[in-house]
Amino acid sequence: MTLGKHTKKTEFIAKKSLTKRFTVSSFHSDFKGFLSLPSLFYLFQEVAWEHAAVNHFGYENLKEHGFFWVLSRVRVEIAKLPRWTEEFSIKTWPSGIEGAFALRDYLVTDGNGNKLVGATSSWLIVDIKSRRPQRPDTFFNRMPIQEKNRATTINAPRLSIPLDETILTNDVVSKISDIDVNQHVNNTRYIEWAINTFALEEYKNLNFKEIDINYLSESFCDEFSTVKRFNKNGNEYNIVITRQVDMKNLAVLKFLV
Repeated sequence: MTLGKHTKKTEFIAKKSLTKRFTVSSFHSDFKGFLSLPSLFYLFQEVAWEHAAVNHFGYENLKEHGFFWVLSRVRVEIAKLPRWTEEFSIKTWPSGIEGAFALRDYLVTDGNGNKLVGATSSWLIVDIKSRRPQRPDTFFNRMPIQEKNRATTINAPRLSIPLDETILTNDVVSKISDIDVNQHVNNTRYIEWAINTFALEEYKNLNFKEIDINYLSESFCDEFSTVKRFNKNGNEYNIVITRQVDMKNLAVLKFLV
């Protein structure tokens, strides 16, 4: 059948949220038998990209305009993490605009719908050529923002660089497996580098309640960086990742136990 010239175009209806079900597999669990922190961040990233793509403001849509998404800040509030073989769900939705940041929240629930983890993230749209942030105005009408539906108590905060005494330093070098489609070190690698500053027995006894991360600068393949963990302040751990060649801070993290 040939469509006539007066055929109406299908109206785009934004999908307000996306919910995906998962099972904690062996490769997603840590040595304690829980969903690992890097895996949690991997899954946040995946559901965010999928939901953005469904609503036509994902990776390919921005690429057409010469832009790409950059994760700038994350806050995670943890009641408990699901165990190995447990089923859980992650729901995500755009939750607001804060200056140049587009906000996105995540809610992790168990098989009975009980809240396990709440998280919020702050994203920038960056020009591919200039690497400069752009306001997300072009994609506002595609973002089904739900400002009153929030998964955390506050937005991801700006973190200051700690001035305490350094208690541990690790040197790392980024390699091919660390690089993502944007040609820089994937954000989840910073989580891995941070938790690797803990000794096995020390980490075994830690139960993180809050995690805040600021991503400050891009890192690329074959760059040497230093991961510094600073003096414990009560129940708080602070970590800074710095590129060695120019001493530029790449990320700052705060763990609350």
